[in-house]
Amino acid sequence: MDGLKQIVWKEMLKECGGAIPQTLPELNGLAERNQEIACLLPFYVYYFHTYEWQEYSLMTEHALPGALNHAAFIAIDTPSLQASAQMKRYFYGLSFISRLPEEGETAFTLEEWTLHVFRKYYSLTTKAALPVGDATVKQRRAGMWTFRVM
Repeated sequence: MDGLKQIVWKEMLKECGGAIPQTLPELNGLAERNQEIACLLPFYVYYFHTYEWQEYSLMTEHALPGALNHAAFIAIDTPSLQASAQMKRYFYGLSFISRLPEEGETAFTLEEWTLHVFRKYYSLTTKAALPVGDATVKQRRAGMWTFRVM
């Protein structure tokens, strides 16, 4: 499992309290109630439920999948994130099959979701770049640099 995929799994497991729901409707329900899960969701489904999420996004009446698909496409298309071409193509396709939610249908506007997803992807890739793949805070000692992941 590559570093980013492993970090996404660990983060989702932590946010779900140790048990990730097995079905996408259950996972979407959790995401509607928890912003952290919602921001992780696009990357989790990219790695672990690729085709099921495409089908779910196309068929669901819920607004959150569409909002997250559009937000993820906009966020990872930013050159500074250096997302893979495969990931960009995936979210590009999802943004075309997902409906764009109306204002007020989700907890945030599309712009706000984009900002949250951007920050989450940046955080995940930063954690994946660490040698051990964990973002632990080291105690500051005199004359030493510390590295923190927020």
